[in-house]
Amino acid sequence: MKNLLRAYRSGMLTKPMTPEEVEELAAKSEDYTTGGLVGRRPAFTDRLAGMEMTLKYDGDGGNYPHVFRDSHSLEWTDEDGQVHPEYYEAFEIDKDVLMVAYLRKNSCPTTSCTIVLDLKMNLTTMIRSTMGTPAYARDITQHVLHGVILREGAPAPYVLRHHVTRDLVGRSFGWSYRDDMTSQHIFGSPYGISWVILSGPGAGLLGSAPCKYFRITKDVYLYTWLETMGSGQQGVVLVNLKTMHDCGTFYGINHDQRFEFYTYGARGYDLGAYNTREKFIW
Repeated sequence: MKNLLRAYRSGMLTKPMTPEEVEELAAKSEDYTTGGLVGRRPAFTDRLAGMEMTLKYDGDGGNYPHVFRDSHSLEWTDEDGQVHPEYYEAFEIDKDVLMVAYLRKNSCPTTSCTIVLDLKMNLTTMIRSTMGTPAYARDITQHVLHGVILREGAPAPYVLRHHVTRDLVGRSFGWSYRDDMTSQHIFGSPYGISWVILSGPGAGLLGSAPCKYFRITKDVYLYTWLETMGSGQQGVVLVNLKTMHDCGTFYGINHDQRFEFYTYGARGYDLGAYNTREKFIW
């Protein structure tokens, strides 16, 4: 493997785009939910079908009523009272802990939502991301929102929230996405992630990116990274360390100039840890 390792410079694999080109590509991408990493993805859940709730996010994050019509159809209401029907995918990664993913159709700039719902504690975290930054039209602007779930008969916490964590710092995991593809994730610092593709397409590629980590429960963690400098891709992972199974989303424009927002999953195994969590003073 050591002779095959090569640096992953995703920005060199893409071409510059204007905001208009990005939005045109996103608007015409009917197959955006199709991804190649579904082999180890958890089964879809219909747990939310028939449920109504309001996702209330702190600060100016907004209040968004959601009605889940069935296992893949929902309606959310914006702050102007307009109702938006969407296709969604959901997974129950642990008891009462779910991930919901949907693209806001016809949004401009194009906006994706990856949402964690903790139905036991009535807490929620949303990764709301839009195409475009001041520097690069194809890069992603990411907003992380924490808040509560408001639903009938279920009190919401006043202070408790999902929160930033260093619990994973120093740890490493291997992931099997399908029979012919594995990778390793290394959580070397509180603010970054490194990875190497061990087998399958891209074997030997290694890279790093800015990353944010959040504790959802004692067993479930959320982390998200951005490939920047004109790369235009975002990864989100919700991982259950008890079962060593995860689910997640990829969002952006890939190296083949394809716009995508799709779900995926992997089976994991522990690759050890080193004691660095308390070494960082920043």
